[in-house]
Order: sequence, then C-alpha cells, then structure tokens
Amino acid sequence: MSTTGALILAAGLSSRMGRFKPLLPLGESTFIDHLIHTMRAAGASLVVVVTGWHAYELEEHFAGCDDIVLVHNPDFARTQMFHSIQLGLAALQGRCDKLLFSPADVPLASRSTMERLIACKASFACPLSGGKTGHPAMLDARLIAPLLAMPSEENMRSALAQLQVRPVHVVVDDPAVCMDADTPESYGELLGYYSRVYGAARSLRLDFTMAVLSETPVFDETTIRFLDLVEACGSMQNACRGMHISYSTAWRRIVAAEEALGFALLERESGGAQGGRSRLTPAGLDLLTRCKAVQRELLASSNEIFRRHFADYSLPKTTGKQCRI
Repeated sequence: MSTTGALILAAGLSSRMGRFKPLLPLGESTFIDHLIHTMRAAGASLVVVVTGWHAYELEEHFAGCDDIVLVHNPDFARTQMFHSIQLGLAALQGRCDKLLFSPADVPLASRSTMERLIACKASFACPLSGGKTGHPAMLDARLIAPLLAMPSEENMRSALAQLQVRPVHVVVDDPAVCMDADTPESYGELLGYYSRVYGAARSLRLDFTMAVLSETPVFDETTIRFLDLVEACGSMQNACRGMHISYSTAWRRIVAAEEALGFALLERESGGAQGGRSRLTPAGLDLLTRCKAVQRELLASSNEIFRRHFADYSLPKTTGKQCRI
C-alpha cells in the first residue's frame, strides 16, 4: 500500500507579517494545525515540520505529539528555502512513497485538491487555480535522494530542471492554493475566505502595538523585531533583508534608540559588501529580553480580556465580496 508523507516548512522569518505565521489563529485552530488536519484527511500519515525562526514556539505547541516530527534548521536566517526542504526530505526518506509539501502560511488548500495531487502519477505536481500555481506540491519519493544530492543554494525549480523533471499542473477550482499570509492585509483576506468557505462565524480580533519610551521613543515593535532578527541572523544586513527594509533605515532606528538610552545596543564588526557581523551588547540583549517578555505577557493577558468581553460576539456571515475584519 502506498504511503504518503507530509512536509511543512515553518522556518521562515514571518518578517512582513510581524507575527509568527504558523501559529496565527484560524477559527478555533491555527494555520499549521489546520494544514496538518487537511493533509491527514487527504491521506498523509507521517508529518514532518521544519522549524527555524521561533522554533521553541512550535516545540511547545507540539509537545507530546509523537506523530509529528520536528526538524530544526539552525541556519534558517542565512539559507534558502530549498535547504529547509532538504532537511525535511531527509527525515522522510525511506518512510513514504510520495509526499505533499507546503509552507505553513498556505493553510487552506482543500482536501479534494490534496487528494487529486496524491492521485497524480507524475514525479512532481502542483495545483493550478485561476492560472496561478500554488501549494501544496506533490513529490514522488524517488526524487528525494537526487534532491538531497543538490547544493542547498539551489531552489526547487532549478533542482527539478537539472533532474529533467517537468512539473505537472493539476487544475483545481481552489483559490486557497495561492492564498498566504505574508502581510496583515493578506491575513485578513484569508480569514474572510475561511469564514465564507467553511461557514465559520466571523469574529472580531484584537491587535495592538507596543512602544517603550523614555524622554523620547526608544523601542517600538519594529525595532524589537529587528534586534531579535539581528541576534538570530548575526548581522544587520541579514536582518534588513529579512524585514525588507534598507540598511540606512535600520541604522537610523538603532542610532535613535541608542541616543535615547545612553548606551550601545549593538556591537558591529565591519565586513565590506557582506555587511560584517553584528550582535547585541549585554545591555542590549537584556533590554530586548525584557521587551519580548512584556510583549508575550501583554498579548496573553489582553487576549484573555478580549475573550472575556467578546467570546459570545460574532458578525453576520457574508457571501460574495469579502469584508475585511
């Protein structure tokens, strides 16, 4: 009997979204839980999740789940997605005949779409909806070994081309295969789609931003996220790429914060075109740790307060053009 595996990529920086995407709420579930549930309903058995940024959150989330394998990519900030794919494929090698794989932030592909992909006889297939390709993709396990032999700097498209594998497009009527949550706006659109298609009650959700001030502003959430990325990536240049901001913009933010605080946040080593290396000073790391703790506790307590007042509150269901929540 053919065995199908599932590979979910959850190592990204979630930089434009500003929140950790795999655990974003989706109805009563989360992105990654909904995706796993649908993959299993379609026939996937073994589930491998590749972690990176905020891996500890997924480790806590899946604690005690023996049927989910977590594989960590320690170089998530400096490597391409293909490296994460290779780590996941290595964990699935010899354990399945074919597999579905998808980023964690594309959670709403339907069960029927996944079943059609699994039934496809091609070596590699991806869904095509409205003229656009999406996720999940299906991979024959016989390609695992040759893909693992490829340099990690490749991408899936070029790797398949080198193996002379032409992707097969499976036409589906499922726009969710192209819907992700790269930004807060696209997250809202995805929630609207979920409400319409799954008949879920539309609800209000809480969002807030935090700022830390002295005589002048010191930290806001963008600065906190940037410093967190510098600590993870090892350089301002990598953190800038991860957040899609210019080096000069980041530099101005750090200088302004250091002037307000009266001490250095970063230790910098020049490195020419590569941007050198950066790390937080002990005082900077201490301040970042405190700010992140405040963020976590504020989020937990504010969500509890919000649930207390809005748990029984829902909005009318919509059809046709979605309403942004």
